[in-house]
Amino acid sequence: MRFRKFLRPLIGLFIIVTIIVGLASLYHPIIFKLLTGSARLLDRPVNAIVYTDGKINNDIKVYHVDKYWNGQPADYYVLYFAYAVKSRLKFLSLNKKDNYAGIPVSANIRDYDIVAGFLIQSETGGNFTPMQDDMKGLNFEPGLTFINGQVLLIIPPAAKELKCDSLQVIL
Repeated sequence: MRFRKFLRPLIGLFIIVTIIVGLASLYHPIIFKLLTGSARLLDRPVNAIVYTDGKINNDIKVYHVDKYWNGQPADYYVLYFAYAVKSRLKFLSLNKKDNYAGIPVSANIRDYDIVAGFLIQSETGGNFTPMQDDMKGLNFEPGLTFINGQVLLIIPPAAKELKCDSLQVIL
C-alpha cells in the first residue's frame, strides 16, 4: 500500500519532467543532445571586453573551452555574435593552443545554442575549420595574435554580417 502511494507522485513527476524537456527541445533541439551526451554545456561567458573597430561591443559574448571532445586539454575561446542571425559566422573559435581562428563546421541550433545564458555545443559543433582554409574556410589570413591577455584579429571582408573589420578581445 505504501509503495503505491509513493509510486503515483513519482510517475507524475516523471511525466511532468518529460513534458517540460519535450517542449524545451522544440525551441532548443540541442537540449535533447545534451541529455543523450552528444552535446556539452560550456558555462557562462567569461568576463571579457570586446572591441569591434575600436569601439566596445557588448553584443559579443566570449566563452572559454579547456578540453576537446576527446578529453585532451584545449585552450580556445568561442565568440558568439548575437546579431549575426542565421549566419555560419555566428560563432568563431580563437584557438590559443593551436594559434588559429576558425569557423564551426556546423553552427545551426542543433550544434550550438545559448540556453539561459549557457552555451551548449554539440560534438559536431566542436569542430572548426581555420579561416585560412581555401576549401571550407574563408581563404583569409586573420592575423590572429594572443598578447598579454589580449586577442587581436582582422575580420575578412566576406564576413559582412559581423559588421566589423577588426576585433580585439581583452580577457
